[in-house]
Amino acid sequence: MRSANQRQPTNERGFTVFETAIALVVMTVVGLGAAGGFVYAIRYNAGAADRNGSMSLAQAAMEKLRAVPFYDSALNAATTTTTVNMTDTSGNVIRSYSVTTTIADKTIVSGKTTIKSITIQVAPVNAGGTGTLNTGTDYYGAVKLYTERSNPSIGTNLH
Repeated sequence: MRSANQRQPTNERGFTVFETAIALVVMTVVGLGAAGGFVYAIRYNAGAADRNGSMSLAQAAMEKLRAVPFYDSALNAATTTTTVNMTDTSGNVIRSYSVTTTIADKTIVSGKTTIKSITIQVAPVNAGGTGTLNTGTDYYGAVKLYTERSNPSIGTNLH
């Protein structure tokens, strides 16, 4: 409690309206910069989730082709494109992916194929359902795997 002979200092003042306005402008600029970072993080995480799904499908397709014998009809030179739907436990489609598999006879020695090249490209299909792939420099969801298989028979497989 104050005694009667203590006085309040008269030189104490609060912030002016101008100082408060300047502080609000500075905080707004900093907040907008942080909001841009959040938007970038959300977009990058969505692309990472798509890339993860694409990589999973590409690896599974590549392992299936590695498991078949060299002269199996699944390894005939051709390009195929299919659409694969990833679903949740209820059977609802979460995301659709376009899987393009290209198999080419790379080296032919004495009329026999000795090396085959296998390329698998997987990209998420647009959410709009148009069936077109997400492309461009700002999209991170597509992957491409490449490998070569050589003929297991004895002989030269050099190229």
